[in-house]
Amino acid sequence: MASRRSFIRSTAALLSAAGWLHQRSGLLGFVTGPDKSRLGGSLFFDGEAVDRFRGLYQSDRYASLRTRIESVDRAVERRFLKSEIRYNDQLYDIARVSDRATDMAFHFLMTGDEDAASLAVEYMDALMKFGRWDYFLEDGDKVFGLQRAPGATVAVSLCWDWLDGFADEAARNEWVRIMGERGCEPSWLALYGMRFPDRVVGWTMDETSTYFEHRPNDRVDLSNWPHILNRTNLKAVPASALAIGSVAYARAFGEDERVAKWVEQSIYSIRTFRDLYAVDGSYDEGVSYANYTSSNIAQATVALERYNGVSLYDEINWAGYVDYLIGMSMATESNPAQIVNFGDASGAATAAVPYWVAGRTGDRRSRWYGDALSQERDMWSLLWDPDGVEPASGKQGLSVWHSALDLVVARTGYRAEDLVVAMRSGGPSNHEHADRNSIVVKWGGEVLIVDPSRPPYSYADPSWMMRTTAGHSAILIDGMGHQYHDGRQGTNASDAVAKIIRFGERDGYVYWTSNATPAYKLVDDDIESVTRTVFVFEELESALVLDKVRKRSQPSVIEARFFGDNRKSVDGHFSTQSGGEKPLVAPSGGCTIDVSDRSEKHALVTADIRRPLAAAHIASTSVSGLDVSVGKLPIPEEHAVLHPFARIATEESSLAPMITTVVVPYVGERIPDVRFDVGPFGATDVYVSRGITRLRCRVVDSGDVPEVTVLEW
Repeated sequence: MASRRSFIRSTAALLSAAGWLHQRSGLLGFVTGPDKSRLGGSLFFDGEAVDRFRGLYQSDRYASLRTRIESVDRAVERRFLKSEIRYNDQLYDIARVSDRATDMAFHFLMTGDEDAASLAVEYMDALMKFGRWDYFLEDGDKVFGLQRAPGATVAVSLCWDWLDGFADEAARNEWVRIMGERGCEPSWLALYGMRFPDRVVGWTMDETSTYFEHRPNDRVDLSNWPHILNRTNLKAVPASALAIGSVAYARAFGEDERVAKWVEQSIYSIRTFRDLYAVDGSYDEGVSYANYTSSNIAQATVALERYNGVSLYDEINWAGYVDYLIGMSMATESNPAQIVNFGDASGAATAAVPYWVAGRTGDRRSRWYGDALSQERDMWSLLWDPDGVEPASGKQGLSVWHSALDLVVARTGYRAEDLVVAMRSGGPSNHEHADRNSIVVKWGGEVLIVDPSRPPYSYADPSWMMRTTAGHSAILIDGMGHQYHDGRQGTNASDAVAKIIRFGERDGYVYWTSNATPAYKLVDDDIESVTRTVFVFEELESALVLDKVRKRSQPSVIEARFFGDNRKSVDGHFSTQSGGEKPLVAPSGGCTIDVSDRSEKHALVTADIRRPLAAAHIASTSVSGLDVSVGKLPIPEEHAVLHPFARIATEESSLAPMITTVVVPYVGERIPDVRFDVGPFGATDVYVSRGITRLRCRVVDSGDVPEVTVLEW
């Protein structure tokens, strides 16, 4: 087996043979006599672009970015640097130093504010006092960098670049020298471990860091992390930082074997993401983590392309990625950037990568996403703002997006008031929940049936249950959900798989069926089939949901749960991101759930989930009889009260239980009318009306996937 040293030597020889190691102007494509003016911006842009950037920075489009940076209390920050900072706090303090340094250097570049530049230098001086830049160790004493060391590396590179002409060159180069040891090398070590997991000599967390003071319950097993992280967003961060840091280091000191090693590893790691994004550009960890990953990859791509001519742009389907962001958008009245939040994902992407794509390709929908649907326009959005590209919005009217990952989102448009019905099918991923076949429904400016946002990362948190099927708008069989892990290795992937097996678009409606049998069968081998079929109707703006289960020998009861959002402010998270910190508990009182049993034989039950602007009327029937109630999970009350659910369960056990449900959103006090007529041979006629709009269809329980005939719509 090759050692690390022999790997490094062979890498250097390979790159040398390929012409990488030659004169200082060679490896990274540097031109002779680089611009050394205070407006240089040599890592990411040419100096002549700064005037345009300064104009954007002062414009209304970037007012929130400018206000955020200008509102930093510099006296508070200087007090923090003088007497409050802890140089073993690699969770919070080093991140604060890195982020603020970048902000101040950027503000200086945009405005010429020399006090901001001075504060950036003070942050850099503080950063150099951290002996370790991350809280992860290999073999007990070698730091490997996943987030904090890479973040510090990028901060140093940008400050070295943007403070050129203000800070002393010797001091700036000393920052970069230390960055090579404490930032680039740990980032390389992390990536090397993911590339060659069999060579890792024990990954652990640094007990001398304050990490466990902040998060005492976060003691996870890292033994399998080299394999796990190789398919997650946490590979993009060190890969990007290593690319950017390599460029800055080579600019300061010239090329050597270490720079060649770093560049080779960063390019290798970035190229592996072509297998992590789906062919259509979708990303399995969810929109928040897709944004994190993509922003880092884009930054590295620009840095490397500008300086060594290696173009990594076409490794990923970036136009498809923007389609993914648009497909997962779900604007509400209170949050135009709301997303379909499957898994741990909680927020939309920034405008940065869509703007980058628009600037490179002229794609008008990418520009529109950045303008209308993104979470914010940040610093990178400004640097990549696509001059001259006009936005083109998504079309109104019924459409359905089916990703290569088997996520399905149907919608009647992109406005806050439009209907969105989304389903989570597909395979496992990092940051996933046990949520196969779960649905989300948005209409009238409100998310009415929700995927609760968001459960904790830590398995030791008493609200961990929110990650299981019991915490989703999905199906339980005899009170059990489908397979999930115990969380002891983190938020990694389970073994649960579902698949879209039927999909169609018709005039006025769309439909699909997801088969989650493999996921549930891992828990109960007697399960033969678990399917959920959804029809979405344009004119009535409603959904028909059919849940069908088949058992081999042991009859079962099934239960459909539909969660509401009881937060008054839907901007807060449900629980902590990780165990051990004070929970973020939002005020309750944002929704009510009323239930009723409308027939003697329990053949028709209803639930109404009401939010301030709109409500969802849920009506269900089953030949097995139904029981309906309002439930809360057995977790701490201050959390459970935020996401109550309507529980609709069969009363009689059956080998083939089925629940037919209609979801009709509405406003006001006039509840839509839903009626079921159960006929012979497993046929149920469904009648729905809201105002003058009517729907009539026939559902036939004919097998694992019920058949539906739409008769009037």
